[in-house]
Amino acid sequence: MSRLRAASRRSSRQAAGLTLIELMVVVAIAVIILGLAAPSFSEYIVTQRVRSVHAQLVTDLQLARSEAVARSVYVSVRFQEDSGPGDLTCYVIFTRPDPTSGTELCDCTAAPGSRCSTHPTTTTEVRTVTIPRNLRVSVLTPSGQTSTVTFEPRYAALRFPASDMATLVAAGFQIDTSATAGASRSLRAVIQPSGRAKLCTPTGSTLGGTAC
Repeated sequence: MSRLRAASRRSSRQAAGLTLIELMVVVAIAVIILGLAAPSFSEYIVTQRVRSVHAQLVTDLQLARSEAVARSVYVSVRFQEDSGPGDLTCYVIFTRPDPTSGTELCDCTAAPGSRCSTHPTTTTEVRTVTIPRNLRVSVLTPSGQTSTVTFEPRYAALRFPASDMATLVAAGFQIDTSATAGASRSLRAVIQPSGRAKLCTPTGSTLGGTAC
């Protein structure tokens, strides 16, 4: 009987030892799989951020347009980037005088409460959105295009200086939301002269949708 008990204990220890080895193997395999999957998951998160920021941008463009009519004033959206300590891209929605007769602008890279302080009697901040670079997403206008779009109060159509007319009438006002790692993940909003936004996907983007 004692021999049977001893054999049983040895068998239990052996079984326990085998289970521990199997557990270690499973953990090692899991670590390897997670190591391989982590970069893909990280890129997936960035892609979803691009979509989310772009959706918020479209909503805010609609807000700016409706505010122009509701307040009976010109409403602008200005896009900027700060490569200094702030290291971000941003945009600010603000009321202003007729853009063809003045240059009153607000600055989304400034500290909260002072973004429209340069022209406090003629401009009013409506909303500001900042996108830190560490989110790996940017919102920018194309190089060579004006960075400010303005909606007029009567029909919510675009209002712009004569110097910008040829470009904006032909191509519309363009804003790209992109992953900062490259243009392969990018979405575009194009504001047409009527003030309505058209959504499309720039050439080379892998995010699908209607091509620009």
